[in-house]
Amino acid sequence: MNIANRLTFSRILIIPIFLFAFFVQFKYHLLVAAIIFFLSGLTDLFDGYIARTYNQVSELGKLLDPLADKLTMITVFVALAINNLIPTWVLVIVLAREGIILLGAMLVYSNKADIINPSKFGKYATFSLYVTAFAYIIKWKMFQYFSFLAIPLTLISGIDYCIKAYNNLLNG
Repeated sequence: MNIANRLTFSRILIIPIFLFAFFVQFKYHLLVAAIIFFLSGLTDLFDGYIARTYNQVSELGKLLDPLADKLTMITVFVALAINNLIPTWVLVIVLAREGIILLGAMLVYSNKADIINPSKFGKYATFSLYVTAFAYIIKWKMFQYFSFLAIPLTLISGIDYCIKAYNNLLNG
């Protein structure tokens, strides 16, 4: 397993550590959870950079990276909703997008069609969701308004992915 894939896999392993820090009440637990989530975001940034820069792009990485993204986003936004830190409608939109993309990826993969590469909309949406979630975790009101950018990007990227998946399946 190359370095990029190890970083991606570490993002999946970080999820239960985040959950522990988020839900177990100890002094500064939300700050610790935010730091863990921030580190997860950094690994997301670096795994792709390393894979492209050092020619470590692999089939495993093409599957693991979006899976790690989806698992992270679903976990974090569900945790935020459980603690009433985000409105329910935000959770519904995030879950819908992540679920649709996961189902679409499974459908594309099961039909042996080409894996759909992330679009710029998807990358912007993921980044803005990271910023939004981080702001809600640390209760940083000023940046919670970032959700007004994150949610439309999330919707657009979900629709964009559905169109690409449909075309991919028709042509694959």
